[in-house]
Amino acid sequence: MTGSLSVDPTGQHPFLTISLTTQFLAAGMPGRVTATGTIKGGGRSLLYIDAELVHEDGTVIATSTGVFKRVPQEKLK
Repeated sequence: MTGSLSVDPTGQHPFLTISLTTQFLAAGMPGRVTATGTIKGGGRSLLYIDAELVHEDGTVIATSTGVFKRVPQEKLK
């Protein structure tokens, strides 16, 4: 889970993980699994993102919440 694609379509803009919490709710099973992330808020430098991992039968396997800090451009040089 990261915010890179939210500011750069190539996903190459780095973010630092400030916090990340994952709740494992069910066992993984054979079949298709889909992960979906949603930006819930943030500002110039921080993003608050929630994610969900769902099996094809609708079972929620895990949920996650994270806070990510954008690396300033001047730090990338």
